[in-house]
Formats: sequence, structure tokens, C-alpha cells
Amino acid sequence: MVKIPEEIIPAILSKNIEDFKVDLNKLLSSKTLNSGWVHVDFMDNILVPNKSINPDDLANMDFGALKKEAHLMVKQPKSWIKRCLELGFARIIIHIEADEDIAGYIELIKRGVAESVLAINPDTDIKALEPYSQIVDRVLVMGVTPGFQGQPFVPETIHKIREIKSKGWPVKISVDGAVKDTNAGEILEAGADSLILGSFLMKGDPDENLAQLLKVLEAF
Repeated sequence: MVKIPEEIIPAILSKNIEDFKVDLNKLLSSKTLNSGWVHVDFMDNILVPNKSINPDDLANMDFGALKKEAHLMVKQPKSWIKRCLELGFARIIIHIEADEDIAGYIELIKRGVAESVLAINPDTDIKALEPYSQIVDRVLVMGVTPGFQGQPFVPETIHKIREIKSKGWPVKISVDGAVKDTNAGEILEAGADSLILGSFLMKGDPDENLAQLLKVLEAF
């Protein structure tokens, strides 16, 4: 049996506010996922080939007891970071593949008293993380090329998690993208601390899906 992760986080990726509200209401009505974190995906159609809602769409939305983390799949994240901080996001994820001022973005996030996270795509070498390994709070390893939910998990992700873990950096490791009951055990065994699940948790009943995931992990 692998250790149950400290965080199992539902992810919402929506192109319009109506769909977002449907998924958010699923979580707020959930018996097991109505507190803790919710992972909100934002895309600019530049860094990734898709576009989503933007932070302003959420300005008057009630998240109940949920803590919000923003996944900024955007090329120039500075203005997005500022707006997410204004909206009370407590954790902000930027991509190592974004434009060049990564250290400046991490500092901006920390000044806003939020947790800073660097995401890395499947085709990016972990050497790119090295300059920021002592200043960022967490690393997010992508199990798919970002932009769309429902893609197959990239098997090399497991090796990347192990590589990062072996570095001994003072960071937590999250994994996002095609995480489900069939690969979560292996992901955790490789060294991940947190799991982010979109399609697997949000399609159907989130409580039932979470129960299925925990059942598999307990038997792993």
C-alpha cells in the first residue's frame, strides 16, 4: 500500500463560465471534496493551443470553503498572477516554458503571500528547473502536454518524478494530467506528494470517483 497523498485535488478546465459553475457546484455539493483545494486551469491560446475562462470571470463567484490554486498555462503570466492574487488564490502555478522572468514571477507570487509552483511539460528537461529549485515551493510535473483534458498519460512522467525526487530539492511534487486510478499508485510510489485529477474526478460523481481512487491506492 502506498501512502495516501497529502492532497488529492480536483481540477476544473472550462471554456465558458456556465460549464465552470456546473463543475464548481459538483464540488460544493460533494461530501468529501467541498473543502481543501480546487485547481483552476487558465489558458491563453499562446503557450498552449486552447483558451479557457480568465480570472475576471470568477470575480464574484463563491468558492465556499475551497482554497484556490491557479494553473497559469499562459506565455506572459505577470498580469494573470496579479489578478489571481487579488482574487485570493493561495497557490499559483506558472510554467517553466513561459517567458524569461521566472525568478521575478516567483518573487511576485511570494510577495502576494501565495505558494509558488513551477510546472514542467513532458518534453522539457528537468535541468530547466535547477536555477529555481531553492526558491520555488513546489514543482508540478505534467503527465500530458497541456491544453486539453482526456489525453493519455505520458509514461516517461514516472521517470521525471523520480529524477526530481532524487535531486533532494526542498520542494513538494505535484502531478497533473491524465492522473487516474490506474496510474496514481505508480505516481505516488515514484515520489509525488500531491495528485491533481480533472476528468477522472469530475466526470460523473466526484465522491464515488474519489472512493474508487482511494480503494485502489489502499490495495496498491
